[in-house]
Amino acid sequence: MIQQIGKHTVRVRGRTVEDGGMLWMSTSLSEVGFRVSGAKKLEIVLQSDDSTTDALRAFQTPRYSVLVDGDPVIDRRMQEAEETVTVFESNVPWGAEIRFRKLSECTQSILAVKEIRTDGRVAPLEDTGLRVEFIGDSITCGYGVEGKNELEGFTTATENAGKSYAGLVTDWMGLDSVLTCFSGHGIVSGYTDDPERRNVSERVQPYYEFAGRNSFELPSGRLMEQIPWDFSRWQPEKIVVNLGTNDLSWCKGREPRKEMFRGQYKDFLKTVRKNNPGAMILCVLGIMGTELNDYMVRAVNEYRAETGDVRIHSMTLQDQDAERDGYGSNFHPSERTQQRLAVKIQAFIQNT
Repeated sequence: MIQQIGKHTVRVRGRTVEDGGMLWMSTSLSEVGFRVSGAKKLEIVLQSDDSTTDALRAFQTPRYSVLVDGDPVIDRRMQEAEETVTVFESNVPWGAEIRFRKLSECTQSILAVKEIRTDGRVAPLEDTGLRVEFIGDSITCGYGVEGKNELEGFTTATENAGKSYAGLVTDWMGLDSVLTCFSGHGIVSGYTDDPERRNVSERVQPYYEFAGRNSFELPSGRLMEQIPWDFSRWQPEKIVVNLGTNDLSWCKGREPRKEMFRGQYKDFLKTVRKNNPGAMILCVLGIMGTELNDYMVRAVNEYRAETGDVRIHSMTLQDQDAERDGYGSNFHPSERTQQRLAVKIQAFIQNT
């Protein structure tokens, strides 16, 4: 997608919203990409949501990276409401490919690219590569992937969508990808630590057709979750759905609940197809618990039989091997587990 930021035209990936003269980056691994030439200096001015002004939310501040000619040169979290990032300064004019990426997820915090300042020329990167959407939860977000062990709590300091299986496959295959993912969210229930309490507030369905999920008021007064997403802006060729891990916290050992998951998963596939009529849909589940795997497969098979839609496939996964690969924060997949998963997902995308 090609968009304007001030006087500059750039390539944009992910779910973003123009509001208040700024480009607000919502979803994980959202990206602004451009080539700068004849420049001695390049700065990017950023605006944060209110996470940077609330001491109690210091663990949630937005994390981002800047790649110069494919090499990460900056990786940090915002500390102020507005910050200016100096990408480079030089005594002589030079050029480079610049990619600004949001590494943390929308449910925790969002940020905006407010201005691109340079004495050089800016042109958008070409919009190339297979278009793939990854729909998921914390696994897709890269939650805790850089955590030292399972005892660490959540912080955007250890969340890195670029090291999730989706981010890895994006870079390995040169994809034009969108990561529509929300930690803790499920199909029939979000994560719950009390099996008697169904978490209906953290379900993917109410947010999938919107720009994201975040309670911060944009300059216009709107919330990301109130802004309908225009699917015509970007149509994926393939979609990977990795949902059900959080549902397991409520469904585990309860057959009626697992059947409810099956039915609502099938219904969600209809929503995905309605908005993405030409995509091949690939459904996976199991890296953090396998009890719902068969119900996901049944949902896919029933959807196919009911609709006649043959452009859909499923793949079950084995549970993560923590003895071999360790854990990230809060028992989430480690970097090694994410890498192993990425190999499987890459093959799945290539072969279907």
